[in-house]
Amino acid sequence: MESKLTSVFYPSGYKCLICGCEIDGGNFEFCNKCFKTLPQIVGKTCVKCGEPICSDSELCLFCKKEMPSFTKCFAPFTFSPPITNLIYRLKYNGEKFVAKTLSNLLLKFFMEQNVDVDIVIPVPLHLKREAERKFNQSELLAQSFKEHGFNVDVTCVVRTKNTTTQTALSKQLRKQNMEEAFKVLVKSKVKNKNVLLIDDVYTTGATFNSLSNTLKKCGAKNVYGLSLAHTKMEDIVKS
Repeated sequence: MESKLTSVFYPSGYKCLICGCEIDGGNFEFCNKCFKTLPQIVGKTCVKCGEPICSDSELCLFCKKEMPSFTKCFAPFTFSPPITNLIYRLKYNGEKFVAKTLSNLLLKFFMEQNVDVDIVIPVPLHLKREAERKFNQSELLAQSFKEHGFNVDVTCVVRTKNTTTQTALSKQLRKQNMEEAFKVLVKSKVKNKNVLLIDDVYTTGATFNSLSNTLKKCGAKNVYGLSLAHTKMEDIVKS
């Protein structure tokens, strides 16, 4: 399937974020060669979580087993190289400049989904975790949305539980880890609203599901989740 992402011209002097070569007409700060290696999700996906599926079903196996509370989740890429490398560079190497390009990619993809939202909420980190990292990567990924006039709010929801890192946890433990992890401080901002949550990676959906439950208890109409990358089901099963 042809790429949904369109080219963006950059003048000479810009360097590809992946290979470092100079760009003179690249795509979202990637050279043409590296842009083609981005693991875009194409074809049929689960109508609930966005997992790529090959069966005749509308739902993936996870959503069939336990329907999430969120309305729908989207992701432009699978959690595979070179997207994994870019996310790691942002989160763990502190290369915040990478976030601008990733945010532009995310905004371009979301605009193609034809979903109307009233408020955009980057998934919050616990204050202790954010102090250690010195930034919230989800807030950085939402920057392009703010610049394009979306109502981005980073104060109405907080993470009250300093959860264990999800990386090495099973699906069930991720769910338990995220129970009652969030609190809405200003309910009027989400009541009867269509909410868009932004995060870097969708793995089992535990974070989006927990936050969706919290928001819906406060009267949110619809809760959508947007992540840069979606972990493949086989990788989750292996963990």
